[in-house]
Parts: sequence; C-alpha cells; structure tokens
Amino acid sequence: MDPIEKLLEQIKAETENPGPKSPDQGKANPAPKAANSPPANPPKLMYNLDSLLDKVESEAKAPKVQPSVKVKPIALESTSPRVGGHLDQLFGDVKQEFEAREQAEQLQREQERQEEAKKLERLKQKQREALAKRAQEWLKKLDPYSDEGFWFGQFAEHYSSKLEAAIAYLEATPSQKRGEG
Repeated sequence: MDPIEKLLEQIKAETENPGPKSPDQGKANPAPKAANSPPANPPKLMYNLDSLLDKVESEAKAPKVQPSVKVKPIALESTSPRVGGHLDQLFGDVKQEFEAREQAEQLQREQERQEEAKKLERLKQKQREALAKRAQEWLKKLDPYSDEGFWFGQFAEHYSSKLEAAIAYLEATPSQKRGEG
C-alpha cells in the first residue's frame, strides 16, 4: 500500500472512532456502531477529512527535502567503467597532443639555435677574413728593421705563420695604437 493511502485509512479510522485509543475505551462503550449509521457530527467530519486530504496532497506535490546524509564519493571507474574508460581515453588523447606540441616546439627551438649558431659562425668567419686582409696590409707596411718590426719578428716565432701572428696582434691591439682611424 502507498504511504498516502495508509495515512488516509488511518485518518478515516480516527474520525470514525473519535477520542483516545486506549484498552479501557473498548470496555466502556460495549455497543458497536452500525456500519451504515451516519456519524454524530457529519459537517465537522467532512471538513476535517477535506482539510487533511488537501494537506496530504500538498505535501505530496511539494518538493521533497532530502535529509542531509553524508555520502562518501564513489570513484567514477567503479560506478561506470564505460564513462571512466572514455575519460581515460580523452585524458590520454589530450596528453598525447600536449606532448606532441611540446616536442614540436622543442624541435623548432633546437632548429632556431642551430640557425643562430650558423649565423654566428658565418659572422665570425667574415670578421676573420676582414681581419686577415687588414693583417696582410699591415704586414706589407711593416718595416722589418724598425723597433716594431724587430719586436713582431720575435712575436711571430710562436705562431705557424707571420699572417697568424699579425691577426692575433691586430685582435689584441686597439686600432688607435696601430695608427688606424
């Protein structure tokens, strides 16, 4: 039986047998009521039944307030392996995409570093070539019998060639000392 139906039957039983329900009551009133006899106060009884019925119906229609119960969260995989598996797959896909993007960025940074190193090497080579030309010009102008020429001769003995020694000397010496601009 429905709880509402039980409540209605209980209300009917209380209205048919008014007064307190005690074991002594049955002995005090030995005469049973006739099933077809009208109740003593019909208008009041109908009012009570209607108001109780309205109250029960409004409670049934009203949003039920859930009692506050502490519920331990359940792991998603244990409740639905299909949803958990889907989330794991989605997480795996996102992780792979992130790793692939990170690898691509790392590869791009490495390529940029290599290109920068090549540019720097070409720049050093151009500077070295320009310095070698200046060193050749300087060697042509150098008087081997001057103090500077004598000193340079001794300095060049520690290098593989006079050109290498002149390049090292021009790199180490400010241009003002060499009589340049």
